[in-house]
Amino acid sequence: MTLEDRPSSTPTDQPSDNTTLVEVVDGYKAAGFVTDFWAEEGATVRCGECQSVLPASKLAMHSMRRLEGASDPADMATVVATSCPVCGAEGTMVLGYGPASSDVDAGVFSALADRRDDDTLPPDSPPNEAPTPS
Repeated sequence: MTLEDRPSSTPTDQPSDNTTLVEVVDGYKAAGFVTDFWAEEGATVRCGECQSVLPASKLAMHSMRRLEGASDPADMATVVATSCPVCGAEGTMVLGYGPASSDVDAGVFSALADRRDDDTLPPDSPPNEAPTPS
């Protein structure tokens, strides 16, 4: 499934508060996604655990949480929960999105394998933000 194939979230799927980037990353870390990943040139990603540099298309996006700056809505970031196919490390990568996104971040984001339907994590938030069943 590509990002374009996935239906967009409804407003009730997203927290409506001013959650910070640190809170989102900490939420994923609490779920065991503790390794840092970095976007690099050529739609590649570096794993902070084994230092492998891989095509972004080889990494699964298990979950993604978009944020907008509280003081500047144009300040947009995406936290992606992913895993390394070489060493198995699970962690996060922060990417810019929207019109101000860098070419590096945009290339990586568009190449990631969208696996948000794999039930590893809630698709659009860290587990600590996921709506609880009523």
